[in-house]
Amino acid sequence: MQKLITYEGLNLVSESLDQLMNIDISARGTIRILFDAGRELLDGKPMAQAAVKLLERSVKPGDYVFITTGWADQPSNVPDKGETDGPPGAAALARAIRLTLRGLPIIITDDYLVTDMKQIMASCGFHVVEPENLPKSLSKELGFAAVPTISVIGMPIDMEACRVRSQELLDQYAPTCCLAIERGAMNRHGRIHGMGGFDFSANQAKMDYLFTGAAERKIATIGIGDGGNEIGMANIEQVIRSKIRNGNMCKCPCASGIAPDVAKVDVLVSATVSNWGGYAIACLLGLSQNNLEAMCNEGIEQRVLDTCARVEFHDSIGSRVAPSVDGCEAPVHLAIIRLMREIIFMGMRRFPAIGE
Repeated sequence: MQKLITYEGLNLVSESLDQLMNIDISARGTIRILFDAGRELLDGKPMAQAAVKLLERSVKPGDYVFITTGWADQPSNVPDKGETDGPPGAAALARAIRLTLRGLPIIITDDYLVTDMKQIMASCGFHVVEPENLPKSLSKELGFAAVPTISVIGMPIDMEACRVRSQELLDQYAPTCCLAIERGAMNRHGRIHGMGGFDFSANQAKMDYLFTGAAERKIATIGIGDGGNEIGMANIEQVIRSKIRNGNMCKCPCASGIAPDVAKVDVLVSATVSNWGGYAIACLLGLSQNNLEAMCNEGIEQRVLDTCARVEFHDSIGSRVAPSVDGCEAPVHLAIIRLMREIIFMGMRRFPAIGE
């Protein structure tokens, strides 16, 4: 397979994407702590590149891939609606995995978010079908490529029911990779916290069981987060406890902090906005697999953000239903995608893989 960029160029592009997706545009200070700790786990190498390499090793055509997302952070106000960070990044990842590696993506979210999540996923160009029908999208029996498809399935809230359901899903579909993006993680008391230290466990499915079960089965795992309380952040638990606000002492009776310590992952990816981590991985996977069509683009992302608003997902920092995420209006996110694409195109021009 003729590459689009040299190995050196790919490394430099990966480094630039890591830096861009972790630029502290919100000036919170948190992301630099998470970024430094995550990079240290990789001996200073780019996180997005580590995630792409793991996907390429793990996912073959026809393999199921689990992607979990969705965070309903207004449990008493709008208990059946989620925030806009997570689903767009999950859509970008699912699209890239399907178009490059020909993996079969299944989005796993809370039962009450399934209907809305299906609309969000369809807005990135997928038909939404049952998991058993996903392999049909790989068929060329009509003489041309089938429309790519995706599945969205729900998870119950009850802890024991979630543990059982996780085992059933892992056994039934045997995914070769499990990803989490902006998905709350448990601490040792089974509590899932927001960054403010408050308990969100009562309305969150405990997706950690998918990842502990995956580890038992030696299934590859990736976690993407931006605050220190998401699945994947258990990899840097002690850093979160010592350096992140509410990391070691939360505001609920468990008094154990927001730092997760149940489910670790093979690759941790930090990003200022979790969606940006999904965008970077999707773009880099498209480059690495010689399929630039699989990269994010502004047009698709605008549709996804508009759909998030239409189904009444909200910007939790902006406190509104709008096509914005973590306090940043849609043009900011489109600009990030544009810059990611420019990084890749510039890298290709500077480091063309002639004869490699």
